Amino acid sequence: MNLGRKSLTLVLGVAFAASLFAGCGDDAAKNEPKDGGAQGVAVKKIADIDLSQAKDGTYNAESSENSEYGHGKIAITIKDHKIESATYFGIDKDGTMKGEDYGKKNGQVSDAQNYKKAQNAVKANAAYGAQLVERQQPGKVDAISGATISYEQFIEASTKALDEAKK
Repeated sequence: MNLGRKSLTLVLGVAFAASLFAGCGDDAAKNEPKDGGAQGVAVKKIADIDLSQAKDGTYNAESSENSEYGHGKIAITIKDHKIESATYFGIDKDGTMKGEDYGKKNGQVSDAQNYKKAQNAVKANAAYGAQLVERQQPGKVDAISGATISYEQFIEASTKALDEAKK
């Protein structure tokens, strides 16, 4: 076998192997949210909630506590079987609302990367409420990369509030 043939065989072999690996990827990417949602973040999908039985009013709920990151609170206002407003925010493990100081230590940014990630979660919280009003279903709200725990807490709290609205 001459050098040209060996090179061609090697290139074809590598291309074949690469196509095999590409074809064996999981289908998670097909289920990832669009419109700037989290990329590569595995999130639990939930079924749509029937709002036809939801009563007008404002419903509040909280997520479970995460020992490291706290929990989330939501207030959802229903009018004519539609979500008219939704405000979601995080509560740090010390009981304070997550805001511009979230991610700081003793009032100072000691770890810029951690602070940036924490502030991304704070911004995501506001986005989750706005998306809920727009899309009318918690399961249709896109997860935001870097804010997965906040997203899971949002889903839990919003589902609890909407379940309460149907009672």
